[in-house]
Amino acid sequence: MKRLSTDLTLKDAKITRRMFLKGVGAVTVTSSLGMAGALNFNPQISNASDDTTVKYIHSCCTVNCTSRCRLKGHVQNGKIVAVTPGLLPGRDDYANACLRSMSLAQRLQDPKQRVLYPMKRVGERGEGKFERITWDEAYDIITAKLNETKEKYGAQAASFFTMSGNLAKLAWESTTRLGACFGGTTYITEGIMGDHGASMGMRLVFGQERGGHDTRDYMNSKLIIMWGRNLADTHTSELRYLIKARENGAKVIVIDPRQSSTTAVADQWISIRPQTDPALALGMINYLISNNLHDTAWLKAYSCAPLLVRNDNGQYLRLGDKYAVWDENSKVIVPADTPNINPSLTGEYTSAEGIKCHPSFVNLVNEASKYTIKATAEICGLEEAVVEQLAHEYATMKPAAIRMGQGMQRVYNSFAPFRTVATLAGVAGYIGVSGGGASHMGGTSSINPIPGVTVPDFNFKEWTDTGGKPLIEKKSSHIYDMAANGEIQFLWIGVSNFINQSPDANRVINKVLPKIPFIVHVDPFWTWTGKYADLILPGKTYWEVWDILVRSPWVMLDQPAIPNMGESKSDCEIASEVAKRLGFGQLWNKTDEEWVRTFMTSQHPAFASFNWDKFVEDGIFTRSDGIFDPVYSFKDQKYNTPTRKFEFYTEKLAEFGEQVPTYKRMLEDPKGELAKKYPLVCINYHDRLNVHTQHILYPALRIVQSEPLVQINPVDAKARGIAHDDKVKVLNDRGFCVVKAFVTEGIAPGVTALANGWTPDYYIGGNHQTLTHLTLNPVEEAISQTNSAFSDVLVEIKKA
Repeated sequence: MKRLSTDLTLKDAKITRRMFLKGVGAVTVTSSLGMAGALNFNPQISNASDDTTVKYIHSCCTVNCTSRCRLKGHVQNGKIVAVTPGLLPGRDDYANACLRSMSLAQRLQDPKQRVLYPMKRVGERGEGKFERITWDEAYDIITAKLNETKEKYGAQAASFFTMSGNLAKLAWESTTRLGACFGGTTYITEGIMGDHGASMGMRLVFGQERGGHDTRDYMNSKLIIMWGRNLADTHTSELRYLIKARENGAKVIVIDPRQSSTTAVADQWISIRPQTDPALALGMINYLISNNLHDTAWLKAYSCAPLLVRNDNGQYLRLGDKYAVWDENSKVIVPADTPNINPSLTGEYTSAEGIKCHPSFVNLVNEASKYTIKATAEICGLEEAVVEQLAHEYATMKPAAIRMGQGMQRVYNSFAPFRTVATLAGVAGYIGVSGGGASHMGGTSSINPIPGVTVPDFNFKEWTDTGGKPLIEKKSSHIYDMAANGEIQFLWIGVSNFINQSPDANRVINKVLPKIPFIVHVDPFWTWTGKYADLILPGKTYWEVWDILVRSPWVMLDQPAIPNMGESKSDCEIASEVAKRLGFGQLWNKTDEEWVRTFMTSQHPAFASFNWDKFVEDGIFTRSDGIFDPVYSFKDQKYNTPTRKFEFYTEKLAEFGEQVPTYKRMLEDPKGELAKKYPLVCINYHDRLNVHTQHILYPALRIVQSEPLVQINPVDAKARGIAHDDKVKVLNDRGFCVVKAFVTEGIAPGVTALANGWTPDYYIGGNHQTLTHLTLNPVEEAISQTNSAFSDVLVEIKKA
């Protein structure tokens, strides 16, 4: 396999910033220029002399990478021959299409890659032996199995599971809606996806699961920290603004155990040990407070810092139904909303009832005080000077912004990194400040509320009608145990390659799926999960269906751009036919196009100019109340937490000793007993090739990489006699994978990394998901649900 700068890497085991930039640039430019050729598109064909032979159909990329790009399909003779960026009205600067989206047309039009007909298993599960059947046969089998399940075990024994393979309205929700109409069980899937830690952490402090700054707002930042965030590969539409902010004078720091592509545009890379992010944030908080660099005015006005906490039980002190503070002016305990007071952040006080209490800020100060510069550096595997410099620059280069990424949360205690880093931003007074913030994803609401308007934006009334059946929604973290306990007798999997994207694949294959009598899998492509299904149904991609994706302030349209591939159907079409046979077809009595038309029949004034024909022609509708300037969250300092303040102290977590942000070592601790056998931490990351398993492996992307690799530091490689490109086995007690070694100083010693998404077909042996685990976390279960700890994994690596 060819790689850029390989000889230089091997020569001195170092990749310089110049080399890294050169390599990334070469890959990006070459791949982009080569995409039209890869799709067999000759640009000269679409010149003015032959315009009539090419149609342009717009679509929206609905895979789960957060960019949600508008795409322009070049269609000729019934085939998509090229894909280019589509403009977003009001944002001429934002047209974007990545390598993945531009090359998707190769795979979706390749009949060898597609499931073309309904297929019934004839061999053992996992053998991949299927026979073609008709749609009527498929529907009859499903109907019979569902009715049998309902009769013997109750409707709830039928499970309907979706992940994030297609986030368009009909595609994403059809399976769940069908399950609800039937009375079956559905799932909150963020947990098993490994994406729920951020939601939990942000909700604890902000009272909402999202809240961030438009990346363009970083033009107002003096310092930008990309903390576990790799914009260059995973949020390509945003990278341009990070580059512009740096050109504008902002310093960019990347904190990541791995030298991601984003470090190519950064001033500094801090190679932190995995899962020590909370310790680094606590160390920075301690530095700010110890050096009187914290924003006491912000903390008093907008955070829970002055709210009094009882010494006896860790709960907030109440005066009636109000929270309480100690007023330095009157020297008494008063309701927190009393006007013209000066609440204290320190001390211990006694209420009129004799209850001893103290400001919650005291708890944070005490916890953070454990993390001196020396202690923090030792935990995080960093030099003391690096920790001190980072803390000082963050406090003094005002305003400073933090963008957090998914990599921070795929650990045990996954809520802690986001909660702690956001608390750091609060202590510094950067929340609700332009150029500041602690963001998960870019941006926030981009709609101007219209006073007095109460009508809904979209007409989803019929779609939300499930015939009076309640939504039975379970935690996805419980799905393995539910199967083992016999609670799942029928499983429908939609928009999800479940085995490849769920932890501990061997457990799934050998212990979970065998307990489920019948499995239906709907997907456009042949997948690892499909091999273990009893019935595979051919789904469609976003270039083949009528659907919408709401990306405020735009509504983007998916519409058929090519003729049907085989006998494939949309998720909604399939669900509709099953619903008819189950006796509630009246709830599914529209075609996909009719559903989309219904959704857009809004009485909201922002939709007054909507025209269906123009919507189809343009593939996009722009609301009249849209905001197109940079926006950011919490400018009004309003939070939906129980205290209605920025809340770093969570009283319901006092029983776990987690009332304020804390740092806990990894579940699979590299300094623990297990490390004697498996001494290397194995993290899982997203690269530029795949959005989960969505894009493996188009010929046009082979220029970037053609197989999975394990990244390993030269120190660890030398100790094991491993050279660059050696075939190696990555293993632990759960499983293994065999890949080639990529020896690089671009990863911290003691850490290895495997890219997410690669299926067994591309490994020399095994798969990365056989190394991972699902271990329930009591604290996370109390908050919401356990988040899959894909990067809390210990392994050993040996030459194969």
